[in-house]
Amino acid sequence: MSDTQPTAVLLNPRSHVLAAARKLGVATVTVPEPGRPLPEDGTGPAFHSPWTTDPEDLVERLRALDLAAPVSCFGFGELGCSVAALVNRRLGWPGNPPEALEAFKDKAKLRSAVGDRAGAPVAYVLCTEKSGIRSAVESIGYPCIVKPADGTGSAGVRRLAGPDELESHLEGLDFTTPHIVEEFLVGTEYSVEAMSTSAGHRVLAITEKATTGAPGFVETGHTLPVRLDPQDEEAVAALVTATLDAAGYRTGPSHTEVMLTAKGPRLIESHGRPGGDRLSDMLDLALGEDVFEQAMADLLGLPVPSTPTRDRVAGIRYVGFDRTVPLTVTDAEIAEVAALPGVTEVSVAVPAGQLPPEVHRSGDRHGFVVASGADREELESRLALAVRTLTAGR
Repeated sequence: MSDTQPTAVLLNPRSHVLAAARKLGVATVTVPEPGRPLPEDGTGPAFHSPWTTDPEDLVERLRALDLAAPVSCFGFGELGCSVAALVNRRLGWPGNPPEALEAFKDKAKLRSAVGDRAGAPVAYVLCTEKSGIRSAVESIGYPCIVKPADGTGSAGVRRLAGPDELESHLEGLDFTTPHIVEEFLVGTEYSVEAMSTSAGHRVLAITEKATTGAPGFVETGHTLPVRLDPQDEEAVAALVTATLDAAGYRTGPSHTEVMLTAKGPRLIESHGRPGGDRLSDMLDLALGEDVFEQAMADLLGLPVPSTPTRDRVAGIRYVGFDRTVPLTVTDAEIAEVAALPGVTEVSVAVPAGQLPPEVHRSGDRHGFVVASGADREELESRLALAVRTLTAGR
C-alpha cells in the first residue's frame, strides 16, 4: 500500500458518506450537485461543477488538482455512480467500468445478459416504439408488467390484468423512452443488498419489502435482515452473483430486486449503487455494515470488513396522511416521534399547509420513520408506535 494518504473524490455525498471517509482517515474532495451548497464537514477541497450534465468539466478540474495515488471517485446515487465510473476511467483511477453501470440502466439488456445463468429467465419483450406494446402484451400474456426500460423509483410501472387495462394504459402513456413488457411474477418480493470487492460479491442482507400493489409498485416499507430457507438463500445469492457478473460489476454496493417464486428466485432488476429508502442506513443500524466505508476502502487499498459487527433488525415505514386536509407537522411533533425508543430518523416531505399528493412514485410519499430493534417483534412495535404518533389526528 502507498504511504500517501488516500483521497476519495465524493460526488454529492450525504453526511453518512463524509463520516465514513473520516473514519477511514482518507482525504476528500467534495463536489455537490449543481445548486447545492458546499459541505462544511469535508476534510479537503470542495468546489462546484456542472458534473450532472457535463462530466468532462469535472474530469478537467480533477486533472488540474494532480491528486496523488491512491485516489478514486465515488458517487452513490444513480447518476453519481455512472459519472464516477467515467471519471475513474478518464483519469486512470480504479473503479467500475462505465459499461457496467450502463448495463444496470437498461433492464432489457441486463435480462439478456443474465439469461439462464441462475434459474429460469424471465420472459420479456423490448418495445422501442409505443405501437409495439400491444403485440408485446399479446406475446407475453396477461397479467403482465409494462415499465420504462431505464426507469427508476417505481415510476411508470404498471400491472395489466386484461385488454381493457391495456387500452387505458396506452391511451394515457407518454412514450418518451423504450419500454419492456415482461411476465408477471407470482411470489414474495425481496431486495438484496450486496458488496462487491476484490474478494468477490458478498450478500450483506436480504430485505423484506411491502408495496402499494396495483396499479403502482411504490414501496411502503422495508425490513432487514430477514432469513429465508437456506436453500432459497443460496439460490438468491447465486442469482445476485450471476447478475453482477453479467453486468461486469466489480466493486461497491449493489441493490438487486428479486421475486421468490414457487420455482425459485427470479430477477426483477438490479442497480450498481446502494439501495434507496435509507437501506444503507438500516444496514449499518442492524448489522454494522457501512457500505460507504467498505466501497472506499476497497478501491483505496484499505482493509475491508468481511463480516457483520451487530445482530439487530432495522426497518423503515412510509406514512400517508389525509389527502383532503392541508398538512402541518411542527418541529416539536417531529422531535416527539424521534425521541421514541429505537427511532433514528423521522421525515415529513409535504410542505406545511399543502395537501398531501397522490402517490404515483417514490418521490410522492408523504413521510417516513426509521427504527431498529433487538428482534422483529420489538422493531414492529417501535415502528407502529412511531407511525401512530406521527399520524395521530391527521
